[in-house]
Amino acid sequence: MNTRKAVGMAILIFLLVIYCLACMLIAVQFLPDSKIAELIYYPIVGVIWIFPAMKIVKWMQPPEPQ
Repeated sequence: MNTRKAVGMAILIFLLVIYCLACMLIAVQFLPDSKIAELIYYPIVGVIWIFPAMKIVKWMQPPEPQ
């Protein structure tokens, strides 16, 4: 595994852990005590993390030959 992929994977794991903790903290502090609110909140925040992850994965790919 080359250095770029190793660094990218470490960044992805670190950011995912931080993101999950932040989402849980926000849910505990601000969500009403309602199952419906949780059913709406968690799928939305579960999808949002994909966008920054896609940028990191694209960065991890080797540059295309010219």
